[in-house]
Amino acid sequence: GLDPKKSVIFLQSQVPAHSELAWILNTITPIGELQRMTQFKNKSEKQEENINVGLFDYPVLMAADILLYDAQYVPVGDDQLQHLELTRTLVRKFNSRFGETFIEPKAILTNVSRLMSLDNPQKKMSKSDPASCLFIDDSPEEIKEKIKKAVTDSGSEIKLDRQKKPTISNLIDIYSNLTGISPEKIEIKFKNKGYIDFKLDLANVISNYFSSYREKKAELLKNPAFLKKLIKNGSEKAAKVASAKLLEVKEKIGIKI
Repeated sequence: GLDPKKSVIFLQSQVPAHSELAWILNTITPIGELQRMTQFKNKSEKQEENINVGLFDYPVLMAADILLYDAQYVPVGDDQLQHLELTRTLVRKFNSRFGETFIEPKAILTNVSRLMSLDNPQKKMSKSDPASCLFIDDSPEEIKEKIKKAVTDSGSEIKLDRQKKPTISNLIDIYSNLTGISPEKIEIKFKNKGYIDFKLDLANVISNYFSSYREKKAELLKNPAFLKKLIKNGSEKAAKVASAKLLEVKEKIGIKI
């Protein structure tokens, strides 16, 4: 989790500079750049009745989120690399037109940049589909039920093969990342065993790994006053940094009064 002694935890909605900078960045963002965003295309197909400007313009808001704080590195999943590249493009464009103002952020990727859905290994695991997504505060029973229902490939061999066995490979990735055991050793451990044995063990691994997080969350939720104060203090700190950057931007483009 995040340590408030090391991180500034705040609500974006409490720092107006985010939307202000996003609007300024909109003025240098070509529509064509946003139209080619893969996430916009994918989500538009799923919600044809609600294709809105907020969804279309989201990558620009994401750019503002990053640039307000002069972030040099951004931890992202590989599905967000296109958005980060747009941010870098906007930095070059803005700096070229108005002078050095923003830093070009670089991506930080892990070995497993994103976990895939439990019911479709072609899709990223997403909170918008709770049944196919694991949450750190899921109870052991919920985790067990989700893993039991996770789709698997034909056959019963526990083997990492992202092309021929993408669903079991996804589960192996989860097991490996939570235990530190290599996929090869996982294959050996479950040799001559079937999916049921593997899934039950995986459910225990996940449950045990997140037990301390569940306990900590439950403890924090008992103290809403502490959480409100934490968010208030964090939002004030963030607003101070963001406002200074926004002022610099306004000076560069000539709209500071």
